[in-house]
Amino acid sequence: MILLLLSSALVIGMLTPLEPIDYVYFALSSGLNVAAEVFVVVADLLLLLAGYWLASSLRTFLSAGKLLSDSIANASSRLSSLNNTLNRKGFASLLAALSIVVFWHLPPVLNIVLLQFWLHWMMHVSLFFAGVLIYVGFTQLTPNMRLLTYLLGCKAMAVFGAYLLVSPVVVYGLFPYPEQAEAGAAMVAMCVASDATIIPLWLRRYFRL
Repeated sequence: MILLLLSSALVIGMLTPLEPIDYVYFALSSGLNVAAEVFVVVADLLLLLAGYWLASSLRTFLSAGKLLSDSIANASSRLSSLNNTLNRKGFASLLAALSIVVFWHLPPVLNIVLLQFWLHWMMHVSLFFAGVLIYVGFTQLTPNMRLLTYLLGCKAMAVFGAYLLVSPVVVYGLFPYPEQAEAGAAMVAMCVASDATIIPLWLRRYFRL
């Protein structure tokens, strides 16, 4: 529930161009005594979560609504058929989501985005949409494959976080080296905490314990 509220607040702020997002990041990171780069990582993850939650809620609405309305039932059936046709095994949507996340976090791209409000806004919208794509892809996977896919994505983030932590050079020019190392440590820590809960669940399902 807390993550949902944070995600919703982040999306509302993202869609309200009253103040540049960079100022919001600076204020929050200063008030919480957290490196700005760490807050950027958390904000991006919350946007992915918000998109995932929205897609899940929409599917629940369609599932309930098709019992009450033929129009909703037809729309739900068409969307399901389209997803099954264009997104077999979830490969297309998951690859698209991965491409969106990787593109916006390439050092040359992110260094420019953080200096341009509208590009930053586009990045947030794209990440939100990537969360939707992740959910769409997950609907095509078995429960075990969903957990495995999540773990692989988490491991990729952990590897990149470890690189930021130990890299002797500054990867993102707008952030000082200490903040880069702090962000890397936070990414690794989040993945370790996630593994501690997800891996036992995945092993239990895999071996049907």
